[in-house]
Amino acid sequence: MTKLIFNHLQDAEHNFAMLDLIPDTHAWIKDTAGQFVFGNRLFFERFGFASMQGLLGKSDYDIAPSTLAEKYTTDDAFVLGGGVVTDRLELILNEAGSGDWFLTSKWPIHDLHDNVLGSFGISRHLNRTEGTTIPYQELRAPVDYICSNFDTDISVESLASACNISVSALERRFRKHLDKTPRQYINEVRLNHARQVLLETDKPIGTIAVETGFADHSHFARAFRRHFGLTPSAARHGSNTDKKTGLPAK
Repeated sequence: MTKLIFNHLQDAEHNFAMLDLIPDTHAWIKDTAGQFVFGNRLFFERFGFASMQGLLGKSDYDIAPSTLAEKYTTDDAFVLGGGVVTDRLELILNEAGSGDWFLTSKWPIHDLHDNVLGSFGISRHLNRTEGTTIPYQELRAPVDYICSNFDTDISVESLASACNISVSALERRFRKHLDKTPRQYINEVRLNHARQVLLETDKPIGTIAVETGFADHSHFARAFRRHFGLTPSAARHGSNTDKKTGLPAK
């Protein structure tokens, strides 16, 4: 996606209203304080609101469990700092507490003077064909295992064994549904967790590297820079964020 530039967030809302026409897609806009200023129909109805007015002014902490809200707001801090989140697999709950897998991407919204006005997010339901749950079923076991064990030495072979499938079937599922290998996804989970710890704690970078499953500091630093475009130290010291909310400090 090209750079998003508008005079005001309201202009962005009008331009993205067409997203109501796209099936299985959630879209939203937040301001720099993390409050929703727009959500398409599928998004606000997912959380039990009869109209978008019920969503306006709410934050992630108002509509999601705190553990998920923390992850969402950490992503927001990264995006408001100029970063981009692309096709991240994540679980999104509804008002009843059940969840579905989505691929989520987020971009910063700038004004004409390059100031960041807020963030735009879009999540595409993995079950694109109505009534079909194959992607969820095929990915749930390996993704859950990775999220619970990313700090250990996970090999593709051990992951396949834990999920009772062959290595070739595991590789095929990740390629088909996420367009990446299991190893790439493991590294992304580790790096996203490491970035969150960097923003929210004062732990030494070497300690974070080991605790998130990397062999050593240098391996971690190289992987972090390839993925995020900056070093772990720059990410920590260059992000003026509130460690409680993960949003830019005021």
